[in-house]
Amino acid sequence: MRKIATALLVDDDTAFRLALQGALRRRGVRAFTAASVEEGYRVLEEEAVDLVAVDYRMPGEDGIAAIPRFRKLKPDAVIVMLTGFGDIPLTVAAMREGADTLLSKPVDVDRLLREASAIPSSDREPPPSRPGAASSARTYRLEDVERETIEAALHNAGGVVATAAKMLGIDRRTLQRKLKRIGG
Repeated sequence: MRKIATALLVDDDTAFRLALQGALRRRGVRAFTAASVEEGYRVLEEEAVDLVAVDYRMPGEDGIAAIPRFRKLKPDAVIVMLTGFGDIPLTVAAMREGADTLLSKPVDVDRLLREASAIPSSDREPPPSRPGAASSARTYRLEDVERETIEAALHNAGGVVATAAKMLGIDRRTLQRKLKRIGG
């Protein structure tokens, strides 16, 4: 299990960023913050970090576009994409760019640390270049993200399956089949 001693939080939402920084510090993690992707690059050039948590929707350069440079600057760091707009295509895009996992906002700091700690250090192979080339560990995490995204959509839709399906951009029957499969 990986130890997370330092973290960088890249998010333009000041209240969220500072709240997460405080929660990490209370758990003994040295936490840096950046309000933009560019600011995040500057921090990574100067500081060693074990975890980079980056928001998807940012002014200027978005979080997905920043992942390859974050990975180049800190190849051994865990990169977690944070989003309030999670969906399956976004998850796939983030993973292809080099994110280790994706979590929906608001994120629980204990869950963030648990997920980051569970990423093996040896999981640093380049993203697969063809469909079906992903390792079973990546597929497993993607299924978790799918389940979490469905749960978040259902929560935001007040439990109404048809509304959640519309939010996810899928047919209601498809969502019902997915819920049956994941036990929701």
